[in-house]
Amino acid sequence: MLAEARSSSRRPAEWFRSRQESYLRRLLVHAYENVPLYRKLYDEVGFRPERFRSLDDLQQIPPLSKSRLKGASIEDILARGIDPASCQRVATSGSTGVPLQILLGRFERCWHRAVAWRILFENGFRWTDRTLEIRMTPGPVHWLQRMGIAPKDWVSILQPPEDWVSILNRRHHSCIIAGAGTLDRFAGAMTGHSRHRPKLVFSDSEPLTPQARTRIRHAFGVDPVDVYGMVEASNFAWQCKERQGFHVSADSHVVEVDAARGESGPLLVTALGMWSMPIIRYETGDLAAWATNLCRCGRTLPVLATIHGRAIDSILLGDGRQLLWPFFHEILGRFSQVIEWQVCQTGPLTLVVRVVLRDQQRENLSKVDAALRDQLPPRVSLRVDSVTAIATGANGKRRLVIPLGDASVNPGEGALEKP
Repeated sequence: MLAEARSSSRRPAEWFRSRQESYLRRLLVHAYENVPLYRKLYDEVGFRPERFRSLDDLQQIPPLSKSRLKGASIEDILARGIDPASCQRVATSGSTGVPLQILLGRFERCWHRAVAWRILFENGFRWTDRTLEIRMTPGPVHWLQRMGIAPKDWVSILQPPEDWVSILNRRHHSCIIAGAGTLDRFAGAMTGHSRHRPKLVFSDSEPLTPQARTRIRHAFGVDPVDVYGMVEASNFAWQCKERQGFHVSADSHVVEVDAARGESGPLLVTALGMWSMPIIRYETGDLAAWATNLCRCGRTLPVLATIHGRAIDSILLGDGRQLLWPFFHEILGRFSQVIEWQVCQTGPLTLVVRVVLRDQQRENLSKVDAALRDQLPPRVSLRVDSVTAIATGANGKRRLVIPLGDASVNPGEGALEKP
């Protein structure tokens, strides 16, 4: 599967389209006939799988919302004949509130692993490379890894970053995988303490800001590769070596952006290899935009120009204006004194911006305050606080933008004490 996937990266666009249409036709019939959730969903709008002829018909297929999937019973989401006890259960981080449980059959477990590994190999990973992965909960060790093939060490995100550096120096990992915020902390602990540098660093789970990228690149000596995916459908997009966008694994996933090409819109995904618990036209809750040009690297895979992250991680002002995290980065990224930042909306027109400054002089805080006020509408009430650090959530992720009414984070949460 891996060899086929890598060799497909430069096939004609028509090849990907034909493969997606063929797989999706069969998956739709299977889901309708064997998965109660999809039969109910499709019957509600009168959709029948035989109506799907080509990708031009995607809009006819009702999308699957996260709330609908969360509210369904195990009997409704699993295909007929699949024993839940035989499935591996994995859960999302629960950053939107309640974690979502995904059940993977034997084939899906292999498929998830293969499509994720494909991204590593596309970027120069080898079977002999040892990986250090930092997560809240350690994952399983594959039997190949127990035999010394693509060996991996799992480390807890709860350990001090200095421990990560010690393990890296001792085990000489070639590859590091972690969330963007975790890698940023790792980079801070590397200074003056690391004797070993990896050849590959992969960032996932949360937005990788240009500021964090710079610090990670300086510390590890290699530019991190930003990877996009989710527990529900595995990883399916990764940053091209040209750093001009994200290649989409079109041979294993169907990815849609509900907007005109070049414009941002909701991102939907279909996992073509999930049959025990199908994921079809799943509303990810993220925003993205398709690139308008072919990639210069030579790959013919589709390219997402940008992935903005979760639509709910945005500030919606009273006048209908929506501010995503890149808006704030464009302003705060100009200041070399700003190490980390977080924006919290405490009222319809009230923002609290927390910044970690390299130099705690009041003058620096005033400059940040003035720059933000210059770009925000005059009606917005703004307070800029200097803090010692931005706290991560229980899932190990650091939220850049916390909108009004976010049930998972209260207004006083997210920052450590002021200096």
